[in-house]
Amino acid sequence: MSELLTIRGETTGTDVSGTVPLDSDLFQSTVNYFRIPKGLTAKIWFKKVAGEAETLFTLQYTYDCTVAAPTWKNIQQEKLASKGELALEKRRPEILRAFTGKEAFRVIWTQPTAAKAYTELGVEVE
Repeated sequence: MSELLTIRGETTGTDVSGTVPLDSDLFQSTVNYFRIPKGLTAKIWFKKVAGEAETLFTLQYTYDCTVAAPTWKNIQQEKLASKGELALEKRRPEILRAFTGKEAFRVIWTQPTAAKAYTELGVEVE
């Protein structure tokens, strides 16, 4: 059985880089990363980015989010070249596996000048 989540996040509008706080209707509050349950996969089927200025969103993955300073590996990047919106759907999803239950993913952003920007991920957990 699988569960499809729409996970959203936005930049602060005052900083030029950082970690996107992630939110969903299933979360009680925002989180800095999404931990994948042991033995399951997170399939990212679609991404949407929008904003008021140029923004680079980077999807990152770690094998152990329980350590004090996790090592994050860049998986994919999506660049919004200027003000606007970009929507991407995948016929083949980005698959992130959890072997130990300590694996997680997050989204970070960078901008040349601070502005509001948004991202949305369609994530299937199975």
